[in-house]
Amino acid sequence: MPTMPTTALKPVLLNRLIQSRVWGGHHLEALFGIRSPDGQPIGETWELVDRPEACSRLRAGGSLRELMQMDRRGLLGRDVRPGFGDRFPLLFKFLDAQTELSVQVHPDDQAAQLHGDGGKSEAWLVLQTLENARIVRGFKPGVTRANFELAAHGPEIEDLLYSFKPTVGDCIYTPAGTLHAIGPGAVIFEVQQNSDITWRLYDWGRQRTLHVDHAIRGTKVTNGSLDPTVLPKPLPDGGKLLLATPFFRMRRYDVSAKLEIPTNDAFVVVTVLGGQGTLGWHSGGEDLPLRLQKGDCVLVPAAVGSIFLSPMGKLDVVLTDPARS
Repeated sequence: MPTMPTTALKPVLLNRLIQSRVWGGHHLEALFGIRSPDGQPIGETWELVDRPEACSRLRAGGSLRELMQMDRRGLLGRDVRPGFGDRFPLLFKFLDAQTELSVQVHPDDQAAQLHGDGGKSEAWLVLQTLENARIVRGFKPGVTRANFELAAHGPEIEDLLYSFKPTVGDCIYTPAGTLHAIGPGAVIFEVQQNSDITWRLYDWGRQRTLHVDHAIRGTKVTNGSLDPTVLPKPLPDGGKLLLATPFFRMRRYDVSAKLEIPTNDAFVVVTVLGGQGTLGWHSGGEDLPLRLQKGDCVLVPAAVGSIFLSPMGKLDVVLTDPARS
């Protein structure tokens, strides 16, 4: 049962979970001071997660799971649906892909439910690139479903994939059903639906387990725009709209003076990409503002009417909130 007091619905800093991976690197240390406790390369960090196998701990004590159980409505907001299994609907990561990940696909909500999880659409904000940086997203123009299925069982698939060198600041949306691969040479901030289903189609000749049949069925072959990046749009409050999807919205702010952001009765996740500052709210004087450092992740419950971001020099943040049902 939850052990947290009902007064706990206020902005909270989250502790990250570090995941060592053979394809990872050490670039998150230079960017955010994130070090692996055993010196192994870091593939990804889970900055906010609410899953059966892992759950974020709050720096002030307690867990995200307890917040969800205590007051789901106050945390998520009006008309905001929880994720599969009545869990927090989104998951946040930093990824350091210094070796290419497998060519893979994630299912949509309908297909994922058959496998006991939710769908997985995701967005990537590129934080750093090396000379060899590459991302695979979707297919080259003219590829048909028949082309794909003929090539799906071997290295011939490489000739059908659309790959490009990403640029720092690129925002890339990868809806469920999109064949993709991150890396090599890319550091990414990722926002995704709360899911952990990955079907590997191809692994560049390596010997890891593949899920070819599932991946073929789960891949959508479309001939949309070749440009994989989403152009930011200016907002009236001085920020930039990076992306608006059926599942979440991402906004970016270079905060140079105190800025008030309303929650509009929905949770907001504040991710600090650069600089430092404070995050305050109307607490009647009971709570001090939170001190923000590079790499911090703050969950602002919907019950908090608005927050105040104040820079100390510079403050670069991404704000993510949910789509409404």
